[in-house]
Amino acid sequence: MPIEPHTNRLAHEQSPYLLQHASNPVAWYPWSNEAFEQARAENKPVFVSIGYATCHWCHVMAHESFEDETVAAYLNEHYICIKVDREERPDVDAICMDVCQSLTGHGGWPLTIMMDADRRPFFAGTYFPRYSFGNRLGFLDLLQRLKEVWVLDHARVIDTAREITESLTKQAEADFRGNVPPDVIEIAVDHHKRMYDDVYGGFSVKPKFPSPHHLLLLLRSAVTLDDKGLLSMVCTTLDAMRAGGIYDQVGYGFHRYSTDRQWLVPHFEKMLYDQAMMMMAYTDAWQITRDELYRSVVVEIAEYLRREMTSESGAFFSAQDADSEGVEGKFYVWNANEWSDASPELQSLLNVRADGNFHDEATGNPSEDNIPHVEIGRLRELMSNEEWTSFRVTLLERRAQRIPPLTDDKILADWNGLMIGALARAGRAFNDPTLTTMAERAYSAFTHPVVFHRTRNGHSAVPSMLDDHAMMGWAGMELYQTTGAVSYLRDALENADIILERFADDNGALYLISRDVTDVPVRQKQGYDSAYPCGNSMAALLFASLGAITNNRRYREAAQACINTYGTQLAKYAPGFCMLLCAWDTLAVGSTEIVFNGAMDSPFITQARTYISSVYRPRAYFIHRPSDEQGASLLREASYPFDVSPENSVLICTDYTCALPITEIELLVTGY
Repeated sequence: MPIEPHTNRLAHEQSPYLLQHASNPVAWYPWSNEAFEQARAENKPVFVSIGYATCHWCHVMAHESFEDETVAAYLNEHYICIKVDREERPDVDAICMDVCQSLTGHGGWPLTIMMDADRRPFFAGTYFPRYSFGNRLGFLDLLQRLKEVWVLDHARVIDTAREITESLTKQAEADFRGNVPPDVIEIAVDHHKRMYDDVYGGFSVKPKFPSPHHLLLLLRSAVTLDDKGLLSMVCTTLDAMRAGGIYDQVGYGFHRYSTDRQWLVPHFEKMLYDQAMMMMAYTDAWQITRDELYRSVVVEIAEYLRREMTSESGAFFSAQDADSEGVEGKFYVWNANEWSDASPELQSLLNVRADGNFHDEATGNPSEDNIPHVEIGRLRELMSNEEWTSFRVTLLERRAQRIPPLTDDKILADWNGLMIGALARAGRAFNDPTLTTMAERAYSAFTHPVVFHRTRNGHSAVPSMLDDHAMMGWAGMELYQTTGAVSYLRDALENADIILERFADDNGALYLISRDVTDVPVRQKQGYDSAYPCGNSMAALLFASLGAITNNRRYREAAQACINTYGTQLAKYAPGFCMLLCAWDTLAVGSTEIVFNGAMDSPFITQARTYISSVYRPRAYFIHRPSDEQGASLLREASYPFDVSPENSVLICTDYTCALPITEIELLVTGY
């Protein structure tokens, strides 16, 4: 396909990140066979630059180097250049990040990788400035040195590339199997207690990440262990985040992380997966405490999603940038004049000051800007403040006149699965049909079982990966429990079966990509959770849940294999596997099956579902009487006593042994 002047091959891509670089003077290729074949034909090294559309330092390096004619000319003459969107190709990113961390001891984006024509890395780094200064090597100087080594010591470069790839393969096939210590959750809890910030909440000093999957495990543990102190730690953390600058007080939704201990100054990027996981944490906290603040946060996140992050199809966009007009956070901060029509009391409540309420990170000087936030002790006062309810809308309208940050409007199956599942859980817990409808509409935007990882502008690409099947399968399982529609359960089972058939090794460990994918040098595995749960953790949770619902041993054994695969690592660092430990907890303690024997819209079943859904029982699963033989076949192994129980009754079962049917709501309330 011919390339127009002043554009490169990225102009034909769909990724917003790649399109940001389509007018660079660099002759970029997407990750493709064509690029590596060209490298082989010209005997050139391959420069791979990995980032994402909302990455601040990716923008900086692009402006300094990739838009620079001198740098571009050198790259084009001596390298084949590839741009990768890490969110579109997480498999490529995972390989390159492992190489970078192994060679340098750290990682981050943008990733700077050099490969040979066989896709084998031989150099890795992150951000490089345009010019060298002090001991910091500039990007052009780096390119010149690596080109010299490529030419003068080519054999050593190829040997290094081969050794790194062999090391990656060994790492992917490393055997971490082992029995999980019976006190593994207590070990994880104790770690968090030691790390807890008893002034501002959270489990580090700075920067502070929300880490909601950690909070989910801690909430589960607080109830199981009847540990009121642990529950208080989680609730203080949830309160502090909702009160702080990490939360968008005007437009709602959580920013990526806080740069300070107080949760005041965030990195302003917003990610879909953070909204999903935070929604789950606040939903669980409400079920335990009945604190209406937590319900309101869930409703606010949903409002933000509807307003700014929902596509025409109902599926959700990926992220929003931190920068607008080249300045991080400009869209979100305020000067005091913009609040002049608010009462002094409201300005004080939101900490708006004439000289600004935070300091410039680089200079330490007052910024003269304000990030609205409230003291933790006054958070509930804010929620009931009528002036704020009205003035917030005014601020939102004013902000809408500004130039907004970029919205990365690609649609990712895995992140959507997390969001759909979170909405389904919240809709069930709060008996809120608007949340359930959002979940169902988003779910209907995808083919099931899921086929592609990324969709944008109606174009789908990149074969589905482990995370896609695990997270979308989990979403289907949650929607089944919320709606009773057996089609969702069928989809969840099909996704689970695909994982076992295409992604599992002989021991049940799961690869990130299917056995059919051949354009990466190594099929990797990942057991630990990062900013959000990994595919292995979500697959384990999916398998454990389906095992409980269907009583199919295959799924319970698959869940146990996902866990045992990382048994020795769990013993060494349990906090890195919080979502996996939620699955382990379900298997170790056992599940409760709540069987609804009656029509979904019957008064008693409706009332019973509303009550039971509001109660925090993390190991309880809802089973609905199937309406046809096909639905009944999915539950046959569980032998639920639908036929011998009274119409419009609820059965509470443990290990598929059911107590007497309950037909009165008063008995249900006292017995559950």
